Amino acid sequence: MTGPSPPRPIAAHFLLVPELLHSPPNEAIISALLENGFDVHVYAPGPCGSTAPYGERVTTHRVSYSMRWLLGQAWRPHWRRYSCFSGTTEDPIAVVGVLARLHRRASFVLGDEIRAGSYRGPRSKRWKQLCLQAYRRARFTIVNDTHRVPLVRDYAGLPAAQPVLVYPGCFRNPPERDSLVRQRLRQRWGLAPQALTLAISGGFNLTAGADWLLDALHEDPALCAVIQPLGVDPLALYLLRRLSLGGRLHIETERLSWQEAWRSAVGYDIGLAVYTNPAPQFQAMGVSSNRLCMYLAMGVPVICSRQASFQFVENFGCGVMVDDGAGFLAAAHHLGADLDARREDCARCFHDHIRPQERYRALVEAIGALGHP
Repeated sequence: MTGPSPPRPIAAHFLLVPELLHSPPNEAIISALLENGFDVHVYAPGPCGSTAPYGERVTTHRVSYSMRWLLGQAWRPHWRRYSCFSGTTEDPIAVVGVLARLHRRASFVLGDEIRAGSYRGPRSKRWKQLCLQAYRRARFTIVNDTHRVPLVRDYAGLPAAQPVLVYPGCFRNPPERDSLVRQRLRQRWGLAPQALTLAISGGFNLTAGADWLLDALHEDPALCAVIQPLGVDPLALYLLRRLSLGGRLHIETERLSWQEAWRSAVGYDIGLAVYTNPAPQFQAMGVSSNRLCMYLAMGVPVICSRQASFQFVENFGCGVMVDDGAGFLAAAHHLGADLDARREDCARCFHDHIRPQERYRALVEAIGALGHP
């Protein structure tokens, strides 16, 4: 007879925003932990929603990212049950570093927000020091684009020998591009099947190209648009609805899940990946941009603001970079002139440049090398 199986190791993964439980990079991290035999306890400051897509080995728990919580909770024996700690963004990363050091466990971090330059953030100098120490103590760091590797090394003072992995803001298994879904979406949005339709998803503001899009809609009466805004002031939404655009603008008012947002991209013709914020993080976006990865994975060519990290879209023919609003409409017409060819270019770019499957395997191997205490 054989005895009972030893208990599975448990990983604690910390999120800043509960809604990020199913975001592409966090989905990859949690899935890679599961594949390496870990159960996963996800910590967040609020309700995360259903963990059903991950299965019963993933559970959610509450945490508070404050010095008071850290001083009162970090030393407790409860944390010794975990074999490793991981986290994303400045607030959780500081907690990960303290817990890993106190309880002598391995850790790794996802630098999906790099609070450098004018994007410094509101955290105190003391908290930031804890965060930077956590980066330096981690076995490896993940960033979402190769252009962010030198940025994170400089920001955190990482040793040259410490590995930095790249995992894009992309699902490794995106939804299928379904022509029937596209047709139904266009009908629901009230847009003609063949109308050239631009889209912007997520942040909708002046640094995300909102003014460029609205100016183009006024200049070209044949152009249509879909906006999936996040965090937009109710007054701004009201004013958007009052624009005299003759039914050419659809505003998605429901909060879509990550998978629903990706699936709906099949209804677009051209996507916007505009980042004019001069802070270092926003000038090294590349495939860290969820919206850009979503568009390309779903066969939607893109208009990007000009920066070195977006050069690949022109190299692959799946997008155009523009300097300002003056070149925006011409870029839309250029891409719209041969959408079938541009969609093929998107597929080639997804396979040859973004490579989420290949990068996921590297993440699985890095987590596997952590070992168990």
